[in-house]
Amino acid sequence: MRMRTWAFCLNEANLNLLRNPVLAIASITTTAVSLLVLGVFALLSLNINTITTSLENQVAVRAFFNQKTSTVQEALELKTVRSWRDVRQASVITKAQALQQLKKEFGSQASVLDSLGTANPLEDSLTVTATTPRAVAAIAKQLNAMPGVVRVSYQSAVVTRLFDLVDGVRIAGLVLGALLLLGALLIIHNAIRLGIVSRRREIGIMRLVGATESLVHWPFILEGLILGLIGSVFASGICYWLYVAAYQGAAHSLPFLPMVAPNPTARDVSLMLIVLGVLLGAIGFRLSVRRLARV
Repeated sequence: MRMRTWAFCLNEANLNLLRNPVLAIASITTTAVSLLVLGVFALLSLNINTITTSLENQVAVRAFFNQKTSTVQEALELKTVRSWRDVRQASVITKAQALQQLKKEFGSQASVLDSLGTANPLEDSLTVTATTPRAVAAIAKQLNAMPGVVRVSYQSAVVTRLFDLVDGVRIAGLVLGALLLLGALLIIHNAIRLGIVSRRREIGIMRLVGATESLVHWPFILEGLILGLIGSVFASGICYWLYVAAYQGAAHSLPFLPMVAPNPTARDVSLMLIVLGVLLGAIGFRLSVRRLARV
């Protein structure tokens, strides 16, 4: 289309929005809120993934050797474990080292352990960390089958709860985001449909005088795109600002918490929200095409 035609279509789209300001504001607000919640859940999910991965990487499997297992046998089993594909790091902790570590954990009450004298009831152990958190259970099973190992210990309940937490947040975010996006889509669709109904006579006259389908359709296409774009710009700006503020606050009060840096993650999520907003507007028009065809 020529520039003059584009200008006409854009002007008509603006007139449609001005004719129904309440519905236009409702469409923009609903789109903004829906996309904002979706963006917040996306960033929350990314950070929970980062935090849980950091915690999961610290979960170690500990296999305790039989008291009769020789140092040579322990070294051989350590070599075997290090050759496993899912093992990131493995090391042997002697019972003397374990006792020293236990005294450090007891702190000021370490004198209680002095009553043991030279006796050391602890066992040599093999500490293993996995390349991926989900491989921990499989490694524990393999360790338990080794001949020199009497028992295996790892925080299976903690790992399971972390996985459940991540999966729960993902599902909740997807469900809530989908419902909100559907609500925004329906409101944008209704805004365009109301514009079509209010201009039914004018559209009929345009067709009688030979107006092309594109000339009839494009004002409504642009109306949907404008509604989606404005709502998404508001949502992306607020989402980015909130995340930067939350990140800076956490950096001061919770410096040990591994959060995802705002750039490029928050920036990319904001751009994704704008793209989604434009798509909402385009889909809102497509839902109204049948109504337009009957006018």
